[in-house]
Amino acid sequence: MEAIKFRELVELFLTESIQDIKSERETPNINFKFDEDGFTLFYDIFENPFVKEGHWTPNASQKDIDFVRYNNDDDVPTIYISDSIIFFEYLENIINSMIELNAEYKIKSSARSMALNILRRIWLRLGIEDISNIESFLDKQLQFTKNRLLDTYKEELVGSLHGYEVFMRTYVNPTWAETTRCMVFTIKGNDSTYELPNVLYDIDDNGICYIYAVQSSKEEKNKKIERELYKINKNIESPNVHPSKVYSMLFFINELKKKGITKVRIPSMQILSYRYHELLGAKAKKDLEKAQIQFERYPDETVVQRKYKSAKEWYEATYEKQDKISYLKTVELINLAYRMLAHDTSIEIINEINVQGDYLGMKIK
Repeated sequence: MEAIKFRELVELFLTESIQDIKSERETPNINFKFDEDGFTLFYDIFENPFVKEGHWTPNASQKDIDFVRYNNDDDVPTIYISDSIIFFEYLENIINSMIELNAEYKIKSSARSMALNILRRIWLRLGIEDISNIESFLDKQLQFTKNRLLDTYKEELVGSLHGYEVFMRTYVNPTWAETTRCMVFTIKGNDSTYELPNVLYDIDDNGICYIYAVQSSKEEKNKKIERELYKINKNIESPNVHPSKVYSMLFFINELKKKGITKVRIPSMQILSYRYHELLGAKAKKDLEKAQIQFERYPDETVVQRKYKSAKEWYEATYEKQDKISYLKTVELINLAYRMLAHDTSIEIINEINVQGDYLGMKIK
């Protein structure tokens, strides 16, 4: 299986990734401040470039090293790296672990593409406390990639609901998502299907499950099944979460019980998320403008029509939606956690978020 090499990884960081991040080409701008051991490593890479037989590889330059040393901005988060070897070893292991995970899910991954994607995007998962302890953050991300406790590679029957069968399957998320995995529940029966919102989760070596989002599915919804779902709101004084998300969380917690997982954490926020969605919206606007010009020139071409439709849908989903997305990932998700107390007596909330930690803790008795 293809894998990334340590020196190759450092070279990619120097020649591509740091420039992409600082320019906000896709992800928000952050600072990386290395101690002198980091620059010793960079000069070693500069003087002894990585070579991969049969492949062209970019060589780091003095200009690249100076860019890392001097290109720091005010008013953006700063990551301090005191041990560059450990820092890049964690990244190397995370990348190769993700390649292995994708292979288990029958997803082909180029080592270099995976490396570039993770070097650029893994910082999107930084929480409030993670920024001050980057080694701990990376260690946890590695634990997440390696944990196989809930992995289900094909659809399984896990329950029933209002006369319908409920099936579950797990998926590997793309590198820009909040977590490495998601769990999807699908309600089926009488030639009708309804895909519940996806639960984005990860599990660490201590058996703690982290839930970062419960995201509505883009699949078309069966109206009859959806009407059945609303029955769960009976006797709820102020239902402030869609019933489909309530069912997703209830089914997910039931899967945790099956595996003996008793601790759940819902992080209060990922600190780069808001800016990331601002960038997504801005790019979506530019892409739509380009697609519209092509559509006006060639309105009868099928490919142009498809590209314009796709660009318009993405624009409508992302442009100036950062406030809504932030609400869904923070306030609504916390509301959903508290809503569980009304439906499952085995669940209790064990702390006050942002007072006793940067997460909401749940215990499954």
